Amino acid sequence: MPKHYLDEDVCTTAKKRLRSIFRTFPKVYLAFSGGKDSSVMLHLALEMAKSMNRLPLDVMFIDLEGQYDVTIKYIEETVLGTDEIKLHWICLPLNLRNSVSVFQPHWRCWDPELSDVWIRPMPRHPQVISDIGHYPFFRYGMEFEDFVYKWGNWFANGELCTCLLGIRADESLNRFISVTESEWNGKNWMSGASENLVFSYPIYDWRTEDIWRYVGKKRIPYNKLYDYFYLCGISIHKMRICQPYGDDQRQSLEYFHEIEPETWNRVVARVHGVNFGAVYSKTAVLGRRKVVLPEGLTWKKYAYLLLRSMPEISRDHYREKIRTFFSWWHDHGYPPELVPDQGNLKLENSGKQPSWRRVCKCIVKNDWWCRSLGFCQTKKTYEKLYAKNP
Repeated sequence: MPKHYLDEDVCTTAKKRLRSIFRTFPKVYLAFSGGKDSSVMLHLALEMAKSMNRLPLDVMFIDLEGQYDVTIKYIEETVLGTDEIKLHWICLPLNLRNSVSVFQPHWRCWDPELSDVWIRPMPRHPQVISDIGHYPFFRYGMEFEDFVYKWGNWFANGELCTCLLGIRADESLNRFISVTESEWNGKNWMSGASENLVFSYPIYDWRTEDIWRYVGKKRIPYNKLYDYFYLCGISIHKMRICQPYGDDQRQSLEYFHEIEPETWNRVVARVHGVNFGAVYSKTAVLGRRKVVLPEGLTWKKYAYLLLRSMPEISRDHYREKIRTFFSWWHDHGYPPELVPDQGNLKLENSGKQPSWRRVCKCIVKNDWWCRSLGFCQTKKTYEKLYAKNP
């Protein structure tokens, strides 16, 4: 999708979008993570809500347990103790992506059965929601994004509602696609989630530099974890605040033990494979940039070897994806006998040719959703996961 530039700055445009949002939606809430983008989004939304007499602003924070202590302290300082915010601090057992282990492809935060090894004690603020029976739609171990959708519909309660998200299109290709692939009511910075729920991205066209420029000029509080990331030499474009075991976030795992060694010790005891990820996330061992073929094997034999080394839940998942992958290519001119062990790398990398090398790269990267094979995240996959891993 081509970019279209406006004749005004992104801050002015974002405020116009927010004004339109508060005029259109009877119910508005903001999803807050403690990161720089959601912090700017919070500041802008509070400013607009105050000017339009829409305070207090509902703010949803999903606590993922395995986060930096400095992030939690920032959350407490920013959204607690103010009459302008109605906070929903959610601490429930959700399934979260763990990209550094095939033995535990997802881990469950705030699992009551593992309370003795929780990374942090359960927060005790009055705004904290930790009762599994609090929400009628909640299912023990439900997937994070499934919870987000259902929470939004629960909050809407039949009225037109929008969730303000501090997502920017220049963060990653996946974010760019998620923001620009659909629109709502003629607005390309909105997407309809259901009949009553709409996701809004008022700062989707901001760049990283715009975020920090706003923080500096307005002198708003920000998560000091970014200062530690900077001291570690991480680019401002690569800093990620959310739980660090995701597919994109694992690149900064190696810095966790430097920034908060005590927290890191508890993380290692709680989440399978994080120490492995910290050591190898930027190497070929986890498919970073390239995958190395062991001597004496073909890519096809290597794929079967990798699958046999996996636990059943991961092996069955990848086998189904691989079968679908080759079935699609069979219908598009590549029957099994024509699939190369390693094809033209340029065609492979652009997704225009199948090969067993592509399959191996997907497995080694622990690309659970198999995006490198052309798949995307699906609810059906999680339903199967619930059935096997209750």
